[in-house]
Amino acid sequence: MEKPAEVRAVLVPVDTIHLQEPDTLFLGEFRSLEITLYPFRLYVPDFRLGRVVVYDSLGRPLQVIGRPGFDEPGALRRPVRMLSHHSMLYVEESGSRITRFTSAGRFLDRPRFPEGYLLQFGLRGLDAGRLVVPSIALAEPCSDWFKPACPETRSISVVDTGLSQVLYRFGQYPRMYLEGNYIGRFARVDVQEESRMAAVVYAQASELQFYALGDTSARLLRRVALQHPAWRDPPQEMSGDLLVNDRDRFNELLLQSSSMEGVYFAGDTLVLAYFYNRKPSFFERPGRSDADVVPYGIIVGVSGTWQQALELPGPVLGRDEAFHLYIRLSDEPDRRLIGRFRVAVRR
Repeated sequence: MEKPAEVRAVLVPVDTIHLQEPDTLFLGEFRSLEITLYPFRLYVPDFRLGRVVVYDSLGRPLQVIGRPGFDEPGALRRPVRMLSHHSMLYVEESGSRITRFTSAGRFLDRPRFPEGYLLQFGLRGLDAGRLVVPSIALAEPCSDWFKPACPETRSISVVDTGLSQVLYRFGQYPRMYLEGNYIGRFARVDVQEESRMAAVVYAQASELQFYALGDTSARLLRRVALQHPAWRDPPQEMSGDLLVNDRDRFNELLLQSSSMEGVYFAGDTLVLAYFYNRKPSFFERPGRSDADVVPYGIIVGVSGTWQQALELPGPVLGRDEAFHLYIRLSDEPDRRLIGRFRVAVRR
């Protein structure tokens, strides 16, 4: 049941996982987690070292999947995200490449998305035979990121598990993308498999969308205007031309703008929209550091009538099927701490 406005959502700690790093297995840089239950497995896509490290609930390393490389079987090029789906592991790599492994970690293949479509990050499972993936369809109107989007431009595909067939597309860009030129058109999606509901956010927009996913199409249920005192709308258009021709000015605008980084179902009727604001140090060193951003969250009821700002102790890296959120508490070598939290609604 939707929670009324007089109640309050709080982030409740469940436990903390200390990722152990023996001398022979240290971590480089990771930006997301994939978590499975029964048995518990925490998959860490190591962006810098080109592999996936698997941990148990006590933070003990159990397995390494893949290795750094290019086109060799099992080689990974800067893995960013991954999905465990019905005994198969999908590793999403830089350059819009996906490598598949068995649940035991054996290399399978590198499926290719159909010609005319470009993958983005953030695969989610819909059911045993279908996946949901942010993507670009080059044949759609206004698919060029150097121009404003059109009402007909879509952002997400429903595909078969082999990634060989696009079954249908959905995801309508918020109004700001239709009226202005913003290159930050990345979509983030989460799927509630039981109800076949999708929640979608966009990189530079304070809007959350809910969709009912069917067999041949998706129905937009509602748009929710997100409200948070720390949210910063872009002060002006941030076009691809500006990115190419005046990178310093583009980075100045990024520092003045919020970045919507993820969306996660936090319960049967609750969704967390996660964003951060950059600090000036964000551009002062290579790589991405938690110290260079300030994370924020907004809890929203699926009916769209209730929302609340939620304090976050660190960046949100993923969720499990029991709606626990996994938040990084420390990224210091030999002291990498992942907090497992649940969202509770109290009077």
